[in-house]
Amino acid sequence: MSDKNKGLIGKILGLIILMASVLFLLYLVSSVFHVIPIRFTTYVNAIFIAIIVYVIIRIILSFLNRYLRKYMDERKVHPIMLLVSMLAYFILGVVVLAALGVDVSSLILGGSLISVVLGLASSTVLANQFAGILFVVVRPFSVGDLVTMNMWQYGGAFPTLFPKYFSVDRIEATAYTGTVVDITINYTILDLASGDRVKIPNGILVQGAIIIRKPGIVVKARYEVPKFIQFEKLLPLVEEQVKSVDQFMGGLSVTVDETTLNTYILMISAKFNTLDSDSKRGEIFIRLMNLIEPMKSGH
Repeated sequence: MSDKNKGLIGKILGLIILMASVLFLLYLVSSVFHVIPIRFTTYVNAIFIAIIVYVIIRIILSFLNRYLRKYMDERKVHPIMLLVSMLAYFILGVVVLAALGVDVSSLILGGSLISVVLGLASSTVLANQFAGILFVVVRPFSVGDLVTMNMWQYGGAFPTLFPKYFSVDRIEATAYTGTVVDITINYTILDLASGDRVKIPNGILVQGAIIIRKPGIVVKARYEVPKFIQFEKLLPLVEEQVKSVDQFMGGLSVTVDETTLNTYILMISAKFNTLDSDSKRGEIFIRLMNLIEPMKSGH
């Protein structure tokens, strides 16, 4: 533990001991020796409770402010701290009223102020901001991650009905795949492979499925081979070519996916330590062409 953290913990412990001592002194003055008139005891207790709760709130806000500044810049931290501070001081007011003997049950359980707060929180703008706060605290993804974000409002991922030899067999309809470049209070911003930049509202994103792309993806490639080239003889040659591709990690599978009258379709599947499946699929195709096309002409 660093000296800075030790000093902070020491200050907090000292503050707790000081508050406990003052509370004990207040108890002696008001309840044992009756130095303070009984009719003023409630007000003194309320003031002391307000001071304790205020100090606790300031400690929590200080810790939260320091935590957020590690991952966000000033312009993003300020609105978050404003919302949290408003909630904290509302709680302080409720505690003080309760200490004064005011019935706050209606205010807490169904008062007009709580109804207004909940109504605003459910609106589109504040829904985005509360979701942005959630992303900062929970951190399901970070800036720099390659992600695919599927939201039911924008569609999902569907298999194609008729996959072609040189196309992927999956369409991510209106989903967004890109690198996270920023997480603001209202939007999560992605840079797409197309070069476009998309801003997704946090209030919608919090309801969606988030796929975080990590190295070690499975790449699949299909290749058409004439039937006069026997699969048993071709298999070890294909395996050797795929294993020689850079960043090969294993999990190699070479099978016959389907057949036609004069050809059969190879299905090659392997894992590579990369995030770019298209480039590895292209390398596999180049090696298969260099291997198989001379066999066709030599027949």
